[in-house]
Amino acid sequence: MGIFDPAATVARLERAFAEIIAETTYGGAALAVWQEGKPLLSLFGGEASPGISWIQSTPCLIWSASKGIAAACALRALQSSADLRCPVGALLRDFNCNAKEQITFLDLLSHRAGLAAIDRKGLSLTDHKAVVSALNAQPPNWMLDGSHGYGARTFGFLLDEIIRWITNDVTLAEYWEHIFRAPLGLDIWFGLPEEKLNLAATVIAPKSPPVPSDFSRAFGDPSSLTRRALSEPNSNLGILTPSVMNTPEMRMTSIPSLGVIATADSLARFYAMLAGDGGGFFQPETLSAMRTTLARGLDRVLLEETCFSAGFMTNDFGVYGPSRSAFGHPGAGGSLGFADPELGLGFAFIPSAMNPGALPGPRTQKLVRALYGITG
Repeated sequence: MGIFDPAATVARLERAFAEIIAETTYGGAALAVWQEGKPLLSLFGGEASPGISWIQSTPCLIWSASKGIAAACALRALQSSADLRCPVGALLRDFNCNAKEQITFLDLLSHRAGLAAIDRKGLSLTDHKAVVSALNAQPPNWMLDGSHGYGARTFGFLLDEIIRWITNDVTLAEYWEHIFRAPLGLDIWFGLPEEKLNLAATVIAPKSPPVPSDFSRAFGDPSSLTRRALSEPNSNLGILTPSVMNTPEMRMTSIPSLGVIATADSLARFYAMLAGDGGGFFQPETLSAMRTTLARGLDRVLLEETCFSAGFMTNDFGVYGPSRSAFGHPGAGGSLGFADPELGLGFAFIPSAMNPGALPGPRTQKLVRALYGITG
């Protein structure tokens, strides 16, 4: 990368974001960039809900971009309690069965544990104990061979359970609140407070069908690992749709894999901290685990090449532009938060109107290109 020019970067992002908002016929979005602990850019536009303008403090569901925040909580708890290379069963004793005895925390955090889908039916993703019990009891979804498959739903439950064991039953949501959110003053919630329910943006389902792909074809097959990994195990609910996630009950529920509600400013600020020295929350070894690719190649669930560190998606395939050290997490529909340690940057884009697909779509890619001045 060339020399970073903040003024030129802001100008490019302002143009790109204005174009995105001008093309937006429903919903709204927010974009924020922080660098070395200071805000560089904060943009917002469109409607948070019909007839209500999006403002700087508007929070919105970030879907699977939640996983990076959940991973940071688990890594913070683990760094003083367990070696990440140790078997998960050394801490979670009920996990230690059915060919899972050798699975390490690094395997679990990098989606190599073979637990992408919940085998037991009739469960709700709001029932933590039932889901964890099912995952503890089942064998891996495939014979463990070093390959990986994205745990779209399961990932957060296992991290939540790890924190509960370490902290004597403090939930991940409570841990986030007391260790990070309240001390830092971040508008990021695992379960939105009731008094803030009416402030959150209304999430809108994609209006166009997904581009035909191996992923879209597998998603249409109820028996595929892709569909099972991305579905609610309760057959009466199926997929967690935007209309379900917009209900007050779901907004107030902590679902660490996909339920975080946040502002772009706070998400970018948090990632800017991870891009630096971790704000005193993380040991150097923990920051290195966030940034080091552990799983790379064809994803058994997403059916395209992905790469993961201990809890984050890394940048071997250019999701976050040219910085090879960048890491973060995308969310369905276009949400994205990431850290660029080379520049000390934290980036966050949160739209309410979703694009099809699980990985960053055209709007998000346009903003990442603008961030780095990539043309063509």
